[in-house]
Parts: sequence; C-alpha cells; structure tokens
Amino acid sequence: MRECYRLKKCSVHGSTRDWSSNYVAKRYICQVDRRVLFDDVRLQMDAKLWAEEFNRYNPPKKIDIVQMCVIELIDVIGSPLYHLEHFIEGKYIKYNSNSGFVSNAARLTPQAFSHFTFERSGHQMMVVDIQGVGDLYTDPQIHTVVGTDYGDGNLGTRGMALFFHSHRCNDICETMDLSNFELSPPEIEATEHAIAQAARQKKSCVAAPTVFEARRNRVSSECVHVVEHGISMDQLRKRKTLGYSSTDLSIKVHNEDCVCPECIPVVEQLCEPCSDDDSEDDDEEEEDYPRSEKSGNSGKSGKSRMSISTRSSCDDEQRPRKCGFVDLASLRQRHDSFRSSVGTYSMNSSRQTRETEKDEFWKVLRKQSVPANILSLQLQQLARENAEANDEDPMPQVTGHQFSVLGQIHIDLARYHELGRFIELDSEQKEMLDGSENDSRLPIKYDKQSAIFHLDIARKCGILEAVLTSAHIVLGLPHELLKEVTVDDLFPEGLGEQENGIRDLEEFGSDLMEIAAEMGDKGAMLYMAHAYETGQRLGPNRSTDYKKSIDWYQRVVGFQDDEQPEQESTNSGKSAFSSFSPLSRHEILAKMAEMYKEGGYGLNRDFERAYCLFNEAAEAAMEAMNGKLANKYYEKAEMCGE
Repeated sequence: MRECYRLKKCSVHGSTRDWSSNYVAKRYICQVDRRVLFDDVRLQMDAKLWAEEFNRYNPPKKIDIVQMCVIELIDVIGSPLYHLEHFIEGKYIKYNSNSGFVSNAARLTPQAFSHFTFERSGHQMMVVDIQGVGDLYTDPQIHTVVGTDYGDGNLGTRGMALFFHSHRCNDICETMDLSNFELSPPEIEATEHAIAQAARQKKSCVAAPTVFEARRNRVSSECVHVVEHGISMDQLRKRKTLGYSSTDLSIKVHNEDCVCPECIPVVEQLCEPCSDDDSEDDDEEEEDYPRSEKSGNSGKSGKSRMSISTRSSCDDEQRPRKCGFVDLASLRQRHDSFRSSVGTYSMNSSRQTRETEKDEFWKVLRKQSVPANILSLQLQQLARENAEANDEDPMPQVTGHQFSVLGQIHIDLARYHELGRFIELDSEQKEMLDGSENDSRLPIKYDKQSAIFHLDIARKCGILEAVLTSAHIVLGLPHELLKEVTVDDLFPEGLGEQENGIRDLEEFGSDLMEIAAEMGDKGAMLYMAHAYETGQRLGPNRSTDYKKSIDWYQRVVGFQDDEQPEQESTNSGKSAFSSFSPLSRHEILAKMAEMYKEGGYGLNRDFERAYCLFNEAAEAAMEAMNGKLANKYYEKAEMCGE
C-alpha cells in the first residue's frame, strides 16, 4: 500500500517559476527494501512495452502507460525514496484488478489488452490491474507463470485464472483474433449477466465508446515481426523503442518489412506494367482504401502518398523508384515473400476482394500468438502435422509447456470453485461462517459442474494433479481436490451415452492411473504394480502380468533415495498425489523376489534373481532397523539358493 502526494516542479533558471508541470509522488506506507521501488519501475516500463506491442496491431483505440522513475529526497531525514510520475487529469477509473475484478465502466480496450498480453507472450505473462484516465494507464501488475517476480501482486497462474473467469471476449478480442477461453455454460451465463448489468451502467464511463470500422482495418499499419510461440519480455526490451507516442493515431510508420493493408495493393501495382488505363480505375481504387486515407478536400487529394509515388515512378525508369520509404526492388522481394507465405492465391486477380487478402494476411500474422483455448491449440498442432506431411512450411510447434500453463489455469479455477470463491453468500450463510469455530467443516454449495468442467480440461492438457484426481474419482479412491465429487457427478447420464468411448469405469480409471504413472507419480506406479500383480481393478481387457508389475516396482525403487528415512516415505504417502499405500524399499524388493520365485503370468521363474532380491531386501530391512523381517528375508534367500 502506498500513499500519494501532489508534487509540482519549478525551474531554477530565470526569475519566474513555472508551476504548470504536475507530478505525483508515491511512497510505501510500510518500510520496504530499496530494490522494491526499482522493481516497480521495471514492472511499469515492461507493461509500457506491452502497450506499444498492443498498439502495433492497430486496435480501435491506442493505449499508453505513464512513465515512472524513483527520486531520493536527500534533504529529508533518512533520504526516503519516492515513485514519481506525471499527474493524469480526469476521472480515474480502475478497469480491472489482479484478482479478477472488472469495473462497471464496461470498457472493452483494457480487458482486451490483458487478454492480448497472455496470448502474445505465449502464455508466459499477463498485464492486469489496468487503471488510469481514459486509455492512459498507470500502476499495472504483471502475472507470470513462475509467480516470483514483479512483486507480491504477481499471483501467477491463479491470477490468470481469476481474470479469465470474469473475462468475456469482446469485439476488440474478436477483431484481434484472440481465442475464447473455455468456460462452462453456467460460467458463461453468469458472465453475460454481469456484462449486461455493466452495459446498463455504461453512462458512468467517461471515455467515449469504441466505434468499430470495417473488419478490414484490424491489421496494423506498422511492421509486425513474426515470431514463434509468442514474444518474451527480453525480446520486447531488445526491440527498438518506437520513435513516436503510442497514443498518436495520425502517425503511421512504413519500413522495409511493412506488409500492411496499405502497402499490399501498392505491391500489386508495382508488379504490373504501367498503363494509361490507370486513371480509369482511380475512383474504384479510392473506395478500397480506409477512411483515414480518403479524408481531404477532394477525391484526388484523398489518395495515399504511396499511390501517388507509385504512379509517378512509372515516368522515369532510370532513377531508383521509391514507394513511400522503400525502393521498388525491396517491395518486389517482400511481395514475393508475402505471396509464398500466405498461399498460392492470385493477388492480382480482380475477383478477389481486399477483404479476402487481409484475411489471408491475418492468418500469417496469427502465427505469432498462442491461443488461450485447448481446442485451438489442438487444431494448431494438427495443422502443423498436416503441413509437415505435405512438405509445406510448418506452423509454429505447440509445446507441452503451453498446454501445461493452460491446464494449470483450469486446475486453479477448479480449486477456486471448490473453495467457494465465485459464489455469493447470503446474510445467513455469512453469519453462520463468522460464528462457527469449524469453518472448514461447513459444506459449501459450489458449482460442481463448472469445477468438473475445468478439471476435465486440465486433464486433457496433461496436468498430473488433474489426471490423478480424475483417476481417484473414477476408481472411488480418496482425493484432496474436489473431495465431494463422485463418479456419478462425472457421468451424470451414464457411460452408455458418452461420446468419448468409455465403456468400463475400472478400465478408464486404470488408464488414467497408468498415464499418471508414466508422468512420474510414485503412488500411481505402486498402484499399477499392485494391480498387475494381483489382477484386480484393471478392467476387462487387462489381466495379471508379473512382468509389467516388476517393471513398475523397479521404477519405484529407482525413485527412492537410499538415504531417505522410512518415516519420510510414510509421510509422502499422505500427500495429495498418493494413489496407493506407501511401501518401503525392502517390501518392494521382497515382492519382486516372490514373483521371480513363483514365475508365471508372463515371467520366467528365476531362483538366482529371487535369491539376490531377497538378500537386498534383508539389507534394506536392517537399515530400517527391522531385524526380524531381515532374518525372514535371509531364510527365503537360502531356500532359493538350495
């Protein structure tokens, strides 16, 4: 928490003092380390870079974030440090917070900006806590996957989950091709109801409502660098800072890499021979340009500078012809590169409209971001596989990390639902909770359908906790997450009407448990080893298999540390990921020795191997201070050696 002071700066030069420059000085109420203030400056400047990146996509309204610095008052006792930034005139509005709050002002741009940073960064971070005057923001917060940097306000994936629960993609999200985050039907209904209420109170919003032009204007008029898997914060810092204010809508930058909707038609004309018939198509060409390029006193003066440069360049073939800021040769190279990247369609065809060309361009541009939707990720992965099979330019590869971040957000949402984070308690329930000493034992009626919905998506994303929880629910085992959910809640309509091909609960549960074991969970490994040893709870298509059982037991032994006390092993069995009662090292070795001694079920009898395993089990039992059990193992080893 910080306290703010109005501050005015006066010049020391001259006799007159200019008090027109208004500033705000902010100081932490509680004592903090000096590094915290400089970390806050880095946070706000990083958020400013993301605002510039957002503006490069030409949104309906450009945004900016106030610059901030640190000052030290050396003449004051203790030389305190203050944050210093310009004072923003106007009505100050907090549009969203770092914990899912959304203002009733019903602004579209702040919410779309937060959503944009999540996808554009490849699910690595999200800029939230948007507040300020109009589209000039200050004091933002950044959530990262790690959750350890950018101060205490960084809630990690939990903060991202809270944002997406209250976020509903608006027209700007759709215009910028941001994907919809999966929400359950009850959540969508509740969010739409909240949006409808905010729309009725929209008169309280100071900023003018966003007016959307044609969808063709959605592509930025600036160069957008194509990268795979989003862009990192380091790449943003290394990128050359724009030389103009990000809030100035009138300035448009065209460089050698620009393939904006204004440069694309120019490339078409440069690739065609000049003719005297160009003047006949003037009116037709003028209608295709955006409105911003047609403003002027007459239709002729409304032409873009690039179009005029193109026509004048046909008069003199000797001198280097320029189009805007780029010569003809570089434009032709970009034209050929762009043609090969967007497909084999004809850019010179009169039948194809400018809208279609921009849609094709946007498909290429869309490769930069990583969608916040598991279905979109799966489709992107499938498109890459098809492109590789057809020897085409591959799409950006979808990594498991992107699925894991998305899945972690969904598992956090399921946990929030169980904790009652999204339910509204009436006065009686609040009094009951406030007056009870055992608040944790009181049942909370939360939205089970939504919690199960997010648990299932997290399982599909490969989150270990979600896979184990689903397996425990199906097999009827105790579980920490969603304790009150049963198998009947997972399949309310029965297995016969499911579209996923599930026919037997035990088989489905053992499949999930085997997936968890392959992902490295020791409890799931013990469960599968015991199931293959006894032949129980495997489903109709599996049976006893000593060979597979020993394989899983060997993996568990490989995970165990020889110096780990047995007490720690017992405590680890009480964790949320425990799928089977814990077994000590000597017990596992003895089980493997018994199977080698008996043989069968796909395993050849091997007394020599059983002898060695019984001796190892005896030594492990001696280390565990269990002498009687060690003598028993030695006796069994002697029987195998005879």
